[in-house]
Amino acid sequence: MSQQDILPLDFDDCCNQMLEFGYEVSPSELHGLLSGVVSTGLKIRPDSVIALVLKHVDAESCSERNRTTILAMHTFIEREMFSEDSRYTLFLPDDELDLSQRLRCLAAWCQGFLVGFGTASAQKQIAHFSAETEEALKDIVNIANLSEDFDAADDEVNETAYAELVEYLKVAVLLMSSELLQGTSRDG
Repeated sequence: MSQQDILPLDFDDCCNQMLEFGYEVSPSELHGLLSGVVSTGLKIRPDSVIALVLKHVDAESCSERNRTTILAMHTFIEREMFSEDSRYTLFLPDDELDLSQRLRCLAAWCQGFLVGFGTASAQKQIAHFSAETEEALKDIVNIANLSEDFDAADDEVNETAYAELVEYLKVAVLLMSSELLQGTSRDG
């Protein structure tokens, strides 16, 4: 794997960077937001990517460091999502983090994805989706609203269920993006 094949930051570093906004945005939520846009096939300029993120976090500006991170994440998502080997992954914390915290990040990823997907599909004026995409979007809404109620006695089952949700989301996003790539738009 080359340096170009890995996201140039780790989850904790990205958390610290996002605090610079003065808004506690999860890197997972940011990754979901950008993934939602990219999955529709909408091509947007770097300034529009930054504007979307700033609007999402309700901030007026960001540091050059955050700008660089956001644009690197966007470029990385595009490259991963459209790679021939389907190496797209969700940007989530490592498995060492408590499962309830990882679930909150997964829900935040889904919330971000729905905002990005909705924003971009409206700009592309996509009025109808296939039954598969409609079902995947409903599932993403359900995952975004997950509660942290787990059977505390069975960590292995909970870990397996979490891993299955992450894999499901990866596959769902790749399937939706391949469906929606029958034509792309470029904003203004």
